[in-house]
Amino acid sequence: MLTHLSIKNLAVIDSAQIDFTNGFNILTGETGAGKSVIINSINIIKGERCSKDLIRTGQTSARVDAIFEVSPFVKQEIEEKLGIEIEDDEVMISREFNLEGKNNVRINTIPITTSILKEIGESLVNIHGQHDTSKLLYKKNHIAFLDEFGGENLNNIFEEYKAIHTRYIEVKEELESLSEDENEKARRLDLLKYQIEEIEVANLLPDEEDELIERRNLLANAQKISKCALLAFDYLYDGENCHSSAHDNIWNAIKQIEEISGFNAQIETILKELTDITYVLSDNSHALKKIADNLDADEYELANIEERLDEIYNLKRKYGNSINDILAYLKDIKKEYEDIENSDERIKKLEEELKELELKRLKKATDLTLCRKKNAKILTEKILDELKDLEMAKTVFEVKIEDCEFTLNGKDDVEFLISTNVGEMPKPLSKIASGGEMSRIILAIKSVITTEKYANTLIFDEVDTGVSGKTAQKIGEKLYAMSKDNQVICITHLSQIASFADNHLFIEKKSDDGRTATTITPLDEERRIDEIARILGGEVITDLTKENAKEQLEMAKNIKEKTEGK
Repeated sequence: MLTHLSIKNLAVIDSAQIDFTNGFNILTGETGAGKSVIINSINIIKGERCSKDLIRTGQTSARVDAIFEVSPFVKQEIEEKLGIEIEDDEVMISREFNLEGKNNVRINTIPITTSILKEIGESLVNIHGQHDTSKLLYKKNHIAFLDEFGGENLNNIFEEYKAIHTRYIEVKEELESLSEDENEKARRLDLLKYQIEEIEVANLLPDEEDELIERRNLLANAQKISKCALLAFDYLYDGENCHSSAHDNIWNAIKQIEEISGFNAQIETILKELTDITYVLSDNSHALKKIADNLDADEYELANIEERLDEIYNLKRKYGNSINDILAYLKDIKKEYEDIENSDERIKKLEEELKELELKRLKKATDLTLCRKKNAKILTEKILDELKDLEMAKTVFEVKIEDCEFTLNGKDDVEFLISTNVGEMPKPLSKIASGGEMSRIILAIKSVITTEKYANTLIFDEVDTGVSGKTAQKIGEKLYAMSKDNQVICITHLSQIASFADNHLFIEKKSDDGRTATTITPLDEERRIDEIARILGGEVITDLTKENAKEQLEMAKNIKEKTEGK
């Protein structure tokens, strides 16, 4: 749902802040007041191309900001596309463009490209009018709309078909992978056998490399380690080559402290800690001597270690960055070797499964086609009924379903076709020239097909073109009914439609100091009566037109209350 739109320096709009509500939002105003700028600004936020000619005269750039509350489906789609987490189900899109043609696009302050914005925009807003970019126009989406209309029964068949088709593709791909020629199999087996033997004969151990490197460092520096360790032992404990050792000096100090330990508690603590130090000193001193005594610069052992490390490095270069990686690779290639050796048996099983899946897939796809055709007939009848209400009784609408190759959607090629002129063959929806016709056709379809997956903000422009009276009221009723499940924003010139608004916005053009500017004002009850009266009677508002306006608003209110009660 679009909750807020901010426009800066766009065409006749200097600065505008527009708050939209859920339900039915209506925009009215005089011709040329700037209603089309609102549509342009939303198209800009959707990622459509924007011309620098839209920048207000005298300015170097224009900016549009929009805040949306998004459904869980759209939220997930945006999070997956951008790799971000959306908090509070709210998305803010900003787009600024300048005279040099540069665009600055952000979503929740994160920079994105206009191509990504266009993908996201299709899921946020559908605009229906002269330049319709609705998902309904594109043939690729028609099968999904038909399935949505089909409800739970069709969806269950579809899910069963998808599961069978997915498994069919998996089995087919595995068969293709296994069905290599015998020469290629033999070459692969020879390579795997060589690699397995090379790794296994090395008899690698997980922590072996670290232990070898540590031992090599000891042996390579044996002379220095031995000399320093023995000298340290002498200084710390033995004292043979110096006047006295650290151990002897501490014991001499302890003897002196023992003489006075009974006089002070702190001295007793010091005595205890120094005594503990002598034990630690003794243990570590003898540990150093043991290292020195046991260390022998064995050139033969060092050579063996270097040879073993070279072997490990060679295997790492071929099969992994560590011994653990090499052992994991060994496990994988042993399994592959076993699979290839047993591939003939596996191929036979897969071929049997594939034949069974082919029959199941065909049956389920046929069930799906029959269900779609049944629902297509019902859908066609309902949409034609809606079009009759909208003064398009001679319009032909049909759902064309033709066979195609098996896909994840079945074996049906689905397209919505329409003809608005008697005698003309039905054409794709995208070929409709009139914006007014387009809006009413989309309104009819949307009145029948509702889905939470797609954008729940629907904008109708020119929906009232070429209609009046009873038809205009029907359009108002249908738009209001649609607004119970979607946010609807409609630009209209007709009072019958405007009377149904939950949120009525008035667009007005003013001139000040030689500059023209557009303002957008939410109308209270009194001003709304004046605006409906203006639409009914023009600039001069009389008591009679005001009474007619009140009567029209009251009638719309009664219809809305009846709709609420359904």
